[in-house]
Amino acid sequence: MLTNLKADIARYIKNPKDKANIYVFFEQGLWAIMVYRFGRWVRTVRLPIVSLLLKLIAFLLFKFIEIITGVSIPASARIGKGFYVGHFGPVILHSDVVIGENFSIGPGVVVGTRGLQNKGVPHIGHNVYIGVGAKVLGDIKIGNNVKVGANSVVLDNVADGVTVVGIPARMIKTRGQR
Repeated sequence: MLTNLKADIARYIKNPKDKANIYVFFEQGLWAIMVYRFGRWVRTVRLPIVSLLLKLIAFLLFKFIEIITGVSIPASARIGKGFYVGHFGPVILHSDVVIGENFSIGPGVVVGTRGLQNKGVPHIGHNVYIGVGAKVLGDIKIGNNVKVGANSVVLDNVADGVTVVGIPARMIKTRGQR
């Protein structure tokens, strides 16, 4: 938990030499990530009574953060280290989502299913950026080093190193080429 949280906090620090880095702890996205990491850790506690108490605390913290920040990151989601939630605003991640390392997400993003009849959720690779207001929906795979443009709707698989935009999302750039 601490290794992942340290990597998450490092993503918020703009200048490591700046003595004013304490301000990163006023970032609402970081609050949500810290509660998520705590919730993931609580799932590893094996002492029954302690586990139950910690799960209750984690759930109450999750709901509190969800209400005050609009960010919903369930503890059952699997997210690699270096997670970054940029800016204040609603972010919804499905509880079954699987996300790689160094994932960055803007406000207004939804990562989840296509609806009640569709049970699949996205699997997202490493070093992925999902822009403001984008939706990534369904049983799809998003490759490594992918950028999803603002307000895009991604419904199909995206290969490594690709930039996608639009509704539905289409490729506009691959590995430095247009």
